[in-house]
Amino acid sequence: MSLRLRLSLCLTVFFGLVTAMPLQAQFSIQEMFVPAAITNHMNETMPVRVWRNYQKRDLPVPVVVMLHGSGECGQENAKQLPPFAPIHRQALIDEDIPPALYLVPQCTQRNAWVRTIAFKEDYRAPRYPAPALRTVKEYLDQLVAEGIADPDRLYIVGLSLGGFGAWDAIQRWPNYFAAAVPICSGGSLQEEQIKNALTTSVWVFHGEKDVNVPVACSRRMVAAMTKAGGSPKYTEYPNAGHNVWTRALQDRAVVKWLFRQKRGKAASEPSESTGVWGRIKAYVTPQ
Repeated sequence: MSLRLRLSLCLTVFFGLVTAMPLQAQFSIQEMFVPAAITNHMNETMPVRVWRNYQKRDLPVPVVVMLHGSGECGQENAKQLPPFAPIHRQALIDEDIPPALYLVPQCTQRNAWVRTIAFKEDYRAPRYPAPALRTVKEYLDQLVAEGIADPDRLYIVGLSLGGFGAWDAIQRWPNYFAAAVPICSGGSLQEEQIKNALTTSVWVFHGEKDVNVPVACSRRMVAAMTKAGGSPKYTEYPNAGHNVWTRALQDRAVVKWLFRQKRGKAASEPSESTGVWGRIKAYVTPQ
């Protein structure tokens, strides 16, 4: 057998094996989300992982900001990625998901997404945002100004500590985000803040038996928004604990719903959840 023929056969076998490998193995979130840094107006930097899943011709594109929980706080710019791997996998294999820019910034324990946690019913939002959240907002403003981000398709997803950040963002900057997915978290029940939250499409998730963040935090937010005339979506997982974000973000219906939302326009509701976890009954707190 000639050297050229042997080389051809080897390459054929090699590429055949690569093609057969799962997408998760070929394109992991650690590989696709490149490390970078955000610099704010005070010249302070924040670690961020970025996935530019688009071509220049697609601009401006939707932007998905994903805020991690307290367990992923740090400055090494790595451990905030794994919780959001389900979104990455869906974007790789689902042709219905449009080209987009994905951002996973990383805050520290001392400079978290929120100044205080909205655990109690009488929680009052601080006058100013946490510096970390403000830095993310400044970066989004910059992306919009540069024509990269579509201002009508800015999305924010947050889990636990990041969920509190997502609530704070949509209550602090009304009519800015098209949609939010706050998971196992809560926000302010103040009238103005609830009114602000109504300008964003919201799908809330929580585990019934969460001992880290009481399920009442999500229930009362949904109840307040519903009472104020809103139509938030709420999924509560029976007998589930705190880390329900894996179940929520693995649901194909959730990510597809997210990308259907546009600022100021209510999108049609998706069918019941169809993810690997099966059919989940949505639960909305009665008024």
